[in-house]
Amino acid sequence: MSLQAGAARSLRSGTLALVAVIMALLPSCSTSGNEVVFEGNPSAEATTIVTEEAGAAPVTTSAPAVTATTAAPTAITTEPAAAESTSTTTAAAAATMPDALELSDRGIEALPAPVLVDGRYGGGITVLGPGAERNDLYLETADGFLAQPVWSPDGRLVAFSRASTTESWLVIGPGTGGSLFAYETPFVAFYIHWSPDGRFVAMLGSADAQVALAILDLDTGMVKMVDSAFSYYFHWSPDSSRVLTHLDNSRLQIIDPSSGEIIPVATFDFVWSGYQAPSWMPDGRSIMYVRPAADQTEEPPDELVIHDLESGQIEVIATGAGFFAFAVSPDGTRVAYSLHNLARPTSMYLIGPSGEVAEVDAPNTVAWQWSPDSQKILLLGINEESRLSMDVYQDGAITAYPGITPSENFLRSYIPFWNQYGHSHTLWAPDSSAFVYAAADRGDDYVFLQLLQEKRPVLLGAGSMAVFSP
Repeated sequence: MSLQAGAARSLRSGTLALVAVIMALLPSCSTSGNEVVFEGNPSAEATTIVTEEAGAAPVTTSAPAVTATTAAPTAITTEPAAAESTSTTTAAAAATMPDALELSDRGIEALPAPVLVDGRYGGGITVLGPGAERNDLYLETADGFLAQPVWSPDGRLVAFSRASTTESWLVIGPGTGGSLFAYETPFVAFYIHWSPDGRFVAMLGSADAQVALAILDLDTGMVKMVDSAFSYYFHWSPDSSRVLTHLDNSRLQIIDPSSGEIIPVATFDFVWSGYQAPSWMPDGRSIMYVRPAADQTEEPPDELVIHDLESGQIEVIATGAGFFAFAVSPDGTRVAYSLHNLARPTSMYLIGPSGEVAEVDAPNTVAWQWSPDSQKILLLGINEESRLSMDVYQDGAITAYPGITPSENFLRSYIPFWNQYGHSHTLWAPDSSAFVYAAADRGDDYVFLQLLQEKRPVLLGAGSMAVFSP
């Protein structure tokens, strides 16, 4: 995922800077030369390539030491967490409280489920809660960098990217702490997505001036690089047997994660509109994506469609031009989609099971996510103070929560690509009662919990990004 130079500086600049950065970054996920713009990581040229023969099963080590998955496993030296860090502590361990937000007096004991936290500057991976527990899974030494932590679909395991100046790994371990496995990767992974059954882990990184897809088979311990393009987005099928990919805004393919076989689905000469990840429908036989309109002599030029792969039937569910974002509700009954460009406000709609369409009045939205109960949508947008708004839509009404200045990590790495991250990461609590986010204040980053029934957020502690367990 290539982010344009200067995005970090825009975090606290003028009135329209946040708008400009987010809108400018939304349409692409690509590389810039051989550089992986992944704050603090080495270039792709410094990583070690893993061959098919280097697929030995990982060796278990006592946490937090990690063993690379190679033909001749080598221990990676890390700085162990202090004994009190790996035990449970209370919210008193949190960083100094920022003053930008009017805060609740509650602490991490308010968490309804565990939250996975990415430390600032890639220094550590932490799990908070439930209750008042804090578990530092991994603390990095000065020569390493940790990033992109993500829960497994069942919420038991955590995966994250680890890079040194010469090597890179995908690290996996229990969210409760304990032994960790490290699998050597052919690049520094800047996006990680588990298969729904937890058997595979797919990742994106930079290779030969392109974005490459590699897949870890946890049964064999092998990491294989299977495909690449100048821009790359993907989504796992519900049964984990296929990966639907969207390449260069013009091609759709399906990949078998076991064999690496690639099957073309559709190719278009030119699509006016942009979008990121395509989407499998819950039935596992249909997919949703954007294509050029069948009749190019009329406006608008593009269509959001549902394509039945077995019958070949294609249903047009929306038309437009700009940047599309779309997602099926978790219960599979509704489709939400938004359409925006720099020339006009965002348009957002809900399509019901009978085809009925309802408009969501959210003109400043730049990213959004369904709640697990399929009743609400978290809307991230730009408020009148040019801060990131955090609002919740439900039953035709929108509830506004305090606006924030997002952490640099949240702003640069996640928000512009949320149509992809929404498939693998959730800001929502599993019971849909709250959401989490990372905000910047006075040169530091903090993680907050926003309970829907309260107006003020809860300070959870230091961190540059946070996601709830599934």
